[in-house]
Amino acid sequence: MTAVDRAVNIEGLRRLALRRMPRFVGDYLEGGAGDGGGIRSNVNAFRQYKLQPRALADVTPVDTSVELFGRKYASLFGISPVGIAGIYRRFADELLAEAARDANIPFVLSGASHATIETVARVAPDHTWYQLYGAHTPEVTDRMLGRARDAGVKVLVYTVDYPLQPRSEVVSRTGVSMATGPTIRTFPKLFLDALVHPFWTADYLRSGGMKLESWTAYAPPGSSAKQVSAYYVQNWNNAQTWRDLDRIRSLWKGPMIVKGLVHPDDALRAVQAGADAVTISNHGGNKLDCMQGALDSLAQVRAGAGKDIRVFFDGGIRRGSDLIVAKAIGADFCFTGRATIYGVAAGGLRGAKRAIDILQSDLAYTMAMIGCRTVVDITRDHVIAARP
Repeated sequence: MTAVDRAVNIEGLRRLALRRMPRFVGDYLEGGAGDGGGIRSNVNAFRQYKLQPRALADVTPVDTSVELFGRKYASLFGISPVGIAGIYRRFADELLAEAARDANIPFVLSGASHATIETVARVAPDHTWYQLYGAHTPEVTDRMLGRARDAGVKVLVYTVDYPLQPRSEVVSRTGVSMATGPTIRTFPKLFLDALVHPFWTADYLRSGGMKLESWTAYAPPGSSAKQVSAYYVQNWNNAQTWRDLDRIRSLWKGPMIVKGLVHPDDALRAVQAGADAVTISNHGGNKLDCMQGALDSLAQVRAGAGKDIRVFFDGGIRRGSDLIVAKAIGADFCFTGRATIYGVAAGGLRGAKRAIDILQSDLAYTMAMIGCRTVVDITRDHVIAARP
């Protein structure tokens, strides 16, 4: 039995993951925007609610499955897109896709992935969704859409929450961009940190600098790993408007989710523009440190936008009970990013599967405890506001 097998919760996997990677990488994963307040708000928002158990209900067997876009998935959650995931573990994108495939849950490949959409779609052809950012050059955006479509991707996740390049106090403090990696100037002060984390360092060196293969096709021919990363940093983001949403909707014929909304009016407008669902998300706490928790935004969107739109949720999920709270508050489906990143960083494929198993088993157990045999049975009546 390995250390990841002995982890009893996501916090256990988190500790193993942070122990394996250098501090400057772990700080980036844990830092979020500004002073990290957004991440804390996301996690702590769940503590506002308590669950109400029920007795003598016929809850066996518990059925955690959910149907989305004509496909039945095994659970109430999928894996969120996490940019440059390969910095935490070599081949993280492929390993997460494989774990999602085996667990029969969706995996959203980041628009800033180390693996190509073609590679990941081959690993998990029926479970891979694709995240799109609007590139500076419309032609690049069009090529991304075309590649995803040609790879057989059915669901597009159009992410719209960064009108400007994100700001990270961790990056400012260390001088190290996770996209481009250490430089000649920063390497000396990171050397000891890397030296005492040999497994991570060996992974990094074997990968040749964690090349962003998802962007290699758009960078100038012959670009090195560092040059591809620099091209990505300069070109991945373009301030999106509602006109861009209209354009993307006209180009993508399959199901499309608009991700990164936190205001009821924005959610309604996105659905009116043709979105099949919206994902309430503050980018895992990476957008602003002064925002309210994503769960609070979910409650506001559901109350303000009504019950007829399909609402997904992403932000701060660490336990199966968190999934139930989010569902009761208004989410039709949930996603988690850091929980599965902790798993894959700690133990590769085994760790990714362990993270999924932890959430899935906790979800099923907690559903039974509150008298819910199916996900549809979870309602607002099952949660109560915690006393201050």
